[in-house]
Amino acid sequence: MALLHGFNIFPAAKKLEHVPENQIDQPVPEQTYQWLQFDLNSPNTPQILRSLKGIDELFIDALLKEETRPRISVSGDDLLVILRGVNLAEGADPEDMVAIRMVITKNRIISCQRRSMISVNDVIQQVEAGNPPKSTGHFLVFLCERLIFRMSDVMEDIEDRSAEIEELVLDDEEHDYHNEIHNVRRQIIQLKRFLVPQREALLRLQLEKTSWLTVKQQHRFREITDQLIRFLEMLDAAREMGTVSQETLYNRQNEQMNKRMYVLSIVAAFFLPLGFFTGLLGVNLAGIPKAESPVAFLGFIVILLVVVGFQFWLFKRNKWL
Repeated sequence: MALLHGFNIFPAAKKLEHVPENQIDQPVPEQTYQWLQFDLNSPNTPQILRSLKGIDELFIDALLKEETRPRISVSGDDLLVILRGVNLAEGADPEDMVAIRMVITKNRIISCQRRSMISVNDVIQQVEAGNPPKSTGHFLVFLCERLIFRMSDVMEDIEDRSAEIEELVLDDEEHDYHNEIHNVRRQIIQLKRFLVPQREALLRLQLEKTSWLTVKQQHRFREITDQLIRFLEMLDAAREMGTVSQETLYNRQNEQMNKRMYVLSIVAAFFLPLGFFTGLLGVNLAGIPKAESPVAFLGFIVILLVVVGFQFWLFKRNKWL
């Protein structure tokens, strides 16, 4: 089925009637508005959308694109609205955001999606419960509010995880948290990829003039945009915490490396003169002093110990140890 849901909504009477797929080309009744929701996975959807009358052809092309980014376009009194919501499906990654594409006129909403979105299901439940949005403008406001509301838990979780990782990095010097930091930063990047253009789209909604968007509704879009901006600030703060945590790990690793190199340098410094003396006396040439003496080797060992003792005293005096 190409048509997932079809409603003629009567706001004043708080009732609705279902619209079957074979009647979607009928005129919308007076004192009502129509909501048609299509499944883009159906092979029949492109043909049905192109058969709808009064819809800008460029808008239809935008609805059918494989990949989309959030945006707003205007054609006369009609709006093309493409938004994204976090993916809250079981087992899915929230940052794999789901798109909802809509063409909205004064008395009709045509929406399309490839994957189910909980925010859209919230609107469907509201409609079927007998408390539908009062107009197409109110519908758009309500859907945007649900999109933002569904993001809140995800944003707070990212912020909490970033703060937790930062504390763990400071407290636990044994564990390597690079993978945890990488996962959070990747999630932030993917979310911001769509949320930044979505912020611009919502800002534009506050300015567009149509006959069916009221000033009060545009003020509500301002509140929605402010909430989205707060989420973006939370993501920026979480990213900065991740950067600080990563720098702390790098500094700790460099410090540990420097300590190891310092120890190796001290060891090498101690053995450098010893290696020189042993190499000098090991060239197997005739005429080495005391070569025939039975106490020569013992004396040589004593000389080496004196050299080591002198080095130790010298290092201590210069605070190299």
